[in-house]
Amino acid sequence: MVRRSDQELLEELRRQYELLKGACSRYDASDELEVINIAARLRVMLLGPNSLVGRLHLAKDLPFRDTSTHHLGPDHNPCIANLGVEITPTGARWRPLLDGWPEGQLKPPPQRFHAWWTEPIMPATGPEGYDPTPRHSREDLVRDVANQDGGAHVDHRDATYDQLTREHFTYEIAMRVGDRVSRYQPVQGNPAYACLRQIAHEVIVTLSAELPAVLAGRVRQGRSRLPQPLLTDPTGGNAPAE
Repeated sequence: MVRRSDQELLEELRRQYELLKGACSRYDASDELEVINIAARLRVMLLGPNSLVGRLHLAKDLPFRDTSTHHLGPDHNPCIANLGVEITPTGARWRPLLDGWPEGQLKPPPQRFHAWWTEPIMPATGPEGYDPTPRHSREDLVRDVANQDGGAHVDHRDATYDQLTREHFTYEIAMRVGDRVSRYQPVQGNPAYACLRQIAHEVIVTLSAELPAVLAGRVRQGRSRLPQPLLTDPTGGNAPAE
C-alpha cells in the first residue's frame, strides 16, 4: 500500500469536485440518471472517515452551506427539506432550490460538517399520509442512493427509502388561477433525487467559497504547506459559486 499525501488527496478532491459539477450540469439538462453519478461523487467526498473530507481533516474547519427549509414554521414554508415545487402546464414536479429561498425568510447560517451531514431534513409519508417531521439526513440520502440505487453498488432497498422514492411520497398540492382552484394532485418525480442535486449544490458552493480560506488559514498557522486548491467553473474561471 502506498499512502497518499495530503497534496494528492487535495488533487483528488479537486477532481471529484469537477466530476460533481459535470454530473450536476447533465442532471440539470434533464438527464436524471446522472443522480447516480452525483451520489457516487458525494459518497467519495463525504461519507465516513475514509472520505476525502475525513482524510483531509476538514470536518471541523469547513463551514457547510445549509439550504434546508425544515426549520421554518410550516405556515411560512412552501418547501420540503431543500426542495421546491415547479409548476408546469401538466402538473407539479420536485425541483432543487439551488439558490432559491422562501421570500421573506432568513437563511440558516453555515454549519459544521457533522451537524450538516447527520441532521434529519427530509420528511416521510405513511399510511395516514404526509408527516412533516424530518426523518432522512443528508448522510442517509447519499448512502441510500449510492448503495441501493447503483451509485456504488446495488443492494436491497430499505423499506423507508423505498417509501420515499417509489412514488409513495404522498405530497399533494392544489393550484389557484384567479378565483379557480384546481383539484389536489401529487407532486411528480423522485424527491430523493432532487434532494441529492441540492446537496451537491451545497457542497459545490461550500468548496468554492470556503475551502481556499480554510487551507490558507492552515498555512498561516503552520499546520500545512498545501497550496490553495484551484476549483474551476466549466468556463475555466476560478471557483465562483455555482
